[in-house]
Amino acid sequence: MMASSDEKDRFGDALANIEKMRENLWAAERDRELLAKLRQAAEARAASEQERREPVKVFNRILCPLDFEECSLKALGLAVRLAAQNQAELYLLHVCPAVLIPLGGQVTEPVMVEQSARQRLEEIANRDLAGIRYELLVTTGDAAERAISVQTGLAADLIVMGTHGRGGLRRLFLGSVAERIVREASCPVLTIR
Repeated sequence: MMASSDEKDRFGDALANIEKMRENLWAAERDRELLAKLRQAAEARAASEQERREPVKVFNRILCPLDFEECSLKALGLAVRLAAQNQAELYLLHVCPAVLIPLGGQVTEPVMVEQSARQRLEEIANRDLAGIRYELLVTTGDAAERAISVQTGLAADLIVMGTHGRGGLRRLFLGSVAERIVREASCPVLTIR
């Protein structure tokens, strides 16, 4: 029996529809693959942009010598900001001047001076260091020598300190603690005036 022309047309239409469906399935599969690649590229780009937005941690340990003068308290403000930005540990250092004790004299005065300095550092820490990892250090001796020694011992990678900006004869005779630290420290020193 011979198929009629209508049957042939329907059969041809059915084959054409099947072919279109195959093409659509193939195209849909290609579209899924393309969309998956585009999604992966977008996720990689977003991750890369996120990494660029996150600040690079430059400093891990910041040392901030304080003599409680206005310039050192200004330096402390900057040290706190840098510590927060870098999620760094902040070390506050106060060096008490060495006190000569006469033979047979009492040793309580240097201890009281150190206790007073520690108390002032604690007040500053309670007021200014919320959310910052910190340590308070009090020692006695030559300020520049002790600061350099502490920086070396801690492996601090930045010193932030105030400078009085003395000049002329006063600097010649007294020397500059900041200048000595800048010259002798094994890390960058940021001075604030």
